[in-house]
Amino acid sequence: MNSAILVIARQELRSARTNQMAMLLLAIFIGMVLLSGFIGWQTHHTVNSVYQEARREGATTAPDPFAAQQPLELIKNTIIYVILIGALAAILLGVRSTVADRKAGVIDLLFSRPITTGQYVAGKLLGIQFLTGFILVVTAMMSWIVVWLIRGQALSLPDTTKLVQFSVLAWLFLFPFSTMGFISGAISRRETSALLVPILLWALMVFVIPQLGTAEHPVSLLNPVPAQTVSQGPFFTFNRDVLQPVSVTERFKNAGSGSLQLNESTGQSHLYDWSSLAVVALLSGGAALLATRRETMRRPFYE
Repeated sequence: MNSAILVIARQELRSARTNQMAMLLLAIFIGMVLLSGFIGWQTHHTVNSVYQEARREGATTAPDPFAAQQPLELIKNTIIYVILIGALAAILLGVRSTVADRKAGVIDLLFSRPITTGQYVAGKLLGIQFLTGFILVVTAMMSWIVVWLIRGQALSLPDTTKLVQFSVLAWLFLFPFSTMGFISGAISRRETSALLVPILLWALMVFVIPQLGTAEHPVSLLNPVPAQTVSQGPFFTFNRDVLQPVSVTERFKNAGSGSLQLNESTGQSHLYDWSSLAVVALLSGGAALLATRRETMRRPFYE
């Protein structure tokens, strides 16, 4: 890999270590996992207490309700936290990366050296994605510990592999959002618009498109397992056939549910969801290389 790209990526990571936003994002992700684990533990504890009490009183002979539960179901709410908080946090990381360089005048200094725009963009994106990946690794480790503490036994190797698979999937899902923030920070004239535009696009991708595809289920977005559309009619049929297939949120929810063993997704469906997210990630990286121009980044920046 080009040494200039690695130098820029390394500098991005160094600046993140002293950046309060990066540390806050790490704390938020860890807090999300702990919250998801607490909800899972509370549900497990409440249902189990009622079940044990009913058995003692002879009111039921039903089997243990958690006997067939998949271990990773305890952290299923992490899917929603990644969509609602993780995507927004990735945008903020991307915006901060280019806005900080433009405000500090680093852009002029860098481009006075033999560094191409492509090397700069590739290095910055590499640093951002490494940081995002590190946060997801810490999150996966916390998830593993939380499930272990709740169940009283460690996750098996297959379940651990599923958890790692979900973390990779989350990284693919967050990639376009961080890139979107990066592009906005690189081409915007004002810091407010650099933040506002990608956040509006985030709201469109996360809320509007999925809800148009499942309009008969207004709260379906908050369900880790995608709801099946049952309404008939041209409006719902159009949304289901046209909007849902291109919704990265629905693709992530479906693939994430399969990774955490929350549904019985087929191999073909799983491959389609993964491929869709990978294609969107590649296209977003290409868009960053095409949309970011040296003369654009060197324009005066107004706060």
